[in-house]
Amino acid sequence: MVDQERVRLMTRLARYENGEGVEDFRIRKYYRSDYTALQLIKTWILTTLGYGLLLGLVIAGNVEFLLDNIDSMNLRVLFSWILIGYIVLIGAYFAAVYISSVIRYNRARRNVKEYLTALERISRMQ
Repeated sequence: MVDQERVRLMTRLARYENGEGVEDFRIRKYYRSDYTALQLIKTWILTTLGYGLLLGLVIAGNVEFLLDNIDSMNLRVLFSWILIGYIVLIGAYFAAVYISSVIRYNRARRNVKEYLTALERISRMQ
């Protein structure tokens, strides 16, 4: 006779393995500090690229103004504002990514623990 509870549990676990479990198992391969560090490094690289592209677009859009007024500009102040903007942007992104990666890691850890507990429960049903 087929145990209905066991079939439901196996179906739920199979759905988890093929759905969000793939990402959870990938995340759980790392220590929490390694996972958050990897996310922060990826954020730093992509944010730097984005900031550089945005800065390039702003310069390209205002190239005529910049060439006309380059001799009267205080370049030290301009570069310091560009650097301050970059540091603020990186700081804000780092805070958001750190918090989200810790939450994501803890959620994956909890989900995998529930999965393993359910697997153990299935093996006891046999």
